[in-house]
Amino acid sequence: MRVREILVGVFVPCVVHAQAVVEFTSGLATTWLVGNNPARSAIISRDTAQGALGAGFAGVQPGVTFHLLHPLSAAWRFGLGIEQTYFEGLQRFRLRVVDIYLSYRQTVTTVAAVLEYVPIRFPLARGYAFLSLEPRWSVVSRGRYTYEQVDTRQGRVIERLDTLISKPPEPVHRFGIVARVGIGGELSDPWYFRANVGFGVLNLFGRRPERGELLTPVKLTETQESYVPIVVVALLLQYRLRVP
Repeated sequence: MRVREILVGVFVPCVVHAQAVVEFTSGLATTWLVGNNPARSAIISRDTAQGALGAGFAGVQPGVTFHLLHPLSAAWRFGLGIEQTYFEGLQRFRLRVVDIYLSYRQTVTTVAAVLEYVPIRFPLARGYAFLSLEPRWSVVSRGRYTYEQVDTRQGRVIERLDTLISKPPEPVHRFGIVARVGIGGELSDPWYFRANVGFGVLNLFGRRPERGELLTPVKLTETQESYVPIVVVALLLQYRLRVP
């Protein structure tokens, strides 16, 4: 009888709390490739036009994210997330009377399961700190390569090449994981803010060596698919819906 009372006392409040609140979260999410992955290399080497193509994804890449969170208790949340990152590499060569512009673009769409734990709460603005773990499934689009020559004297485009690049095998999907640490707090109930930073790997499982590197435009001399470590940062706005 004592065990039954304990189970009822623990699980019933959790279920009631989970049914009472649903949290919708959306905002900006940026991704930064770290390490020496070839996707960070320049699109074309400045030393020779015959150099291997990189993707030029050396900087911070913008994106958007949406999460639906379901509180299990005061300390635990579970949910699902969708994130889309717009990778873009840019490069320019300046010749005597011609500027050459190169760009390479890819989109990575990710679906994640989210498990979140709140170890600390603050008295100000109902603030809290949280840790989260996200197993992720990502789909990588085909790349779009653009080459453009501009006459600097007249400011007109001399030549433009826009190519959709297919790099088999396709479709391209990978399993990864991200761990985050962040903070949140109340703006004006039911509106809340959240900010977090995380580290993970885009292609922890499902790599295909026959494709070469995951995010580069062409295979050339590539013989493997390296891990793609990432740092992610998100600034989010959350709406907390209380269900009757």
